[in-house]
Amino acid sequence: MTKRLFILFLLGLFVASIPSYVIAQSEGLAEPKLVSKEKEHLIMGKGGNGNNETPGEWFVGESPADPQPNAPVLLFVPGLNGVAQTFWEENGLYSAANEAGYETAFIQLYDAGGASADMWDNGKLLAEKIKEISAYFNGKPITVIAYSKGGVDTQAAVTYYGAWRYVDNIITLSSPHYGSELADLANSNWAGWLAKLLGLRGEGTSAVETGYMEYFRSITDDKPYAYVNDFYTVGGKDWGNIFSATWFGGVYLSSYGENDGVVTAVSTRLPKGQEIGIGDWNHVSIRSNIIFPVIENYISADMKNRNQSKSNLMHTNVPDADRYIHGNKLTKGKQAKQVFPIETDVDKMTLQLYTGYQLTDVQLVDPKGNAYSANQVATMEETGVFDGVTAYNIEVDDPPQGDWSIQMQSPEENAYLLHVQFSKANDKKIISHVNQDKNISGKYQLKADKSYVKEDSIEAVYTVIESGKKNNVSTWKTKGTINLSEELSHLKKNRAYNITIDIKGETASGSPFKRTIIDSVYLSD
Repeated sequence: MTKRLFILFLLGLFVASIPSYVIAQSEGLAEPKLVSKEKEHLIMGKGGNGNNETPGEWFVGESPADPQPNAPVLLFVPGLNGVAQTFWEENGLYSAANEAGYETAFIQLYDAGGASADMWDNGKLLAEKIKEISAYFNGKPITVIAYSKGGVDTQAAVTYYGAWRYVDNIITLSSPHYGSELADLANSNWAGWLAKLLGLRGEGTSAVETGYMEYFRSITDDKPYAYVNDFYTVGGKDWGNIFSATWFGGVYLSSYGENDGVVTAVSTRLPKGQEIGIGDWNHVSIRSNIIFPVIENYISADMKNRNQSKSNLMHTNVPDADRYIHGNKLTKGKQAKQVFPIETDVDKMTLQLYTGYQLTDVQLVDPKGNAYSANQVATMEETGVFDGVTAYNIEVDDPPQGDWSIQMQSPEENAYLLHVQFSKANDKKIISHVNQDKNISGKYQLKADKSYVKEDSIEAVYTVIESGKKNNVSTWKTKGTINLSEELSHLKKNRAYNITIDIKGETASGSPFKRTIIDSVYLSD
């Protein structure tokens, strides 16, 4: 019953540990009963996440002691690399729904079988099973409560595969309706070493890159059945305990706005859905029983006293340009060092290091030879993107300018992903991203601040990977110009691409700097 869950990043968000599920029997409830037993154990997608459940199987919970009259059946849909058992762990939503008088059902999507799948495969499978579940309950309407990427899979099921006929309302819990920047990071060029070590980069992770989800929104939101069912969304803005898995993700996502450690608040909204609220929940707690009182008024179509305002909030994804990212392999027993400069006027440096396995030694060394140790080591679990990686954190106030180095040693063959965030009191950015219509224009526009940098010192290297196809890599360079923009028109159309841009140069005062921008785009005809 207990499994070790694992998958990818940092955005196929990230494998070697699955949380221990404390089943609902401990709360006086019987474990949900397997109803639909599949004959074949199907594996979909790329990469492995450690799951070994059977996709397509579904379960029915114990009948409530005091059932709600005329209430829909609640179908719980798991997220990226998730399994149905997520919902009947201790303090899970199963116990809350049963106590409130609702009949319940739970589904295993393709992710439960060992590798993540995109919204098309999962959506088709989910639609088939929703029809079966409806028949089992004699045609009772179904309200779907979908967690994380399960919300995207559900919209695909109702929009493209006919599931809208059997569904009442749909409630999504921290679903990346516009994608997750963690998925962008997980599939980036510098995460490749870690991905290769762990067998990551699943199809499900590629599907929730921000570029592909922008494309999904563009082809979905105006479809006839996209919003036949009412959608209600919930998002979080808490990162959990300091140095927890969601806290590490929260730090990375902080420059994009409020987030729950995996998904930004703005990404959880749907343009034609209704937002229930953005609350103090992280990406794990938002699927626990504490959320049930928040969503209960939205379960049935005839419930009253609901907030009837549409969200009507558009998503904007602005890649952060005040960070340095790098990754590489680590050889067993050999000291490794990665050097990076810090320019003047940096008020705070936050370093996060992700490795496949725990290191025997890691320290940060400043230009004067002073060493800083990681103040915390954590295993990132239950994130759906970087599950199972070991994470380290070091923060330094008023770091002196010059060359810094992170020094590492591993007891086994390993790989790392380094993320360094720079903060400045004046919030002045060296590089700006000036075009939000990159998917339409076919041009990725970047510009350096001429008043802050030496123009002839600037160099930008673009590394573009076709999403989900790690061997399809293109690289080109721009030098000696403030305008660092690049045409993407030579790339294939109707494809998603992950972009890593490595920038280096000198400030006007002669202080070297390095920056990394990670983004994803979808190029349409």
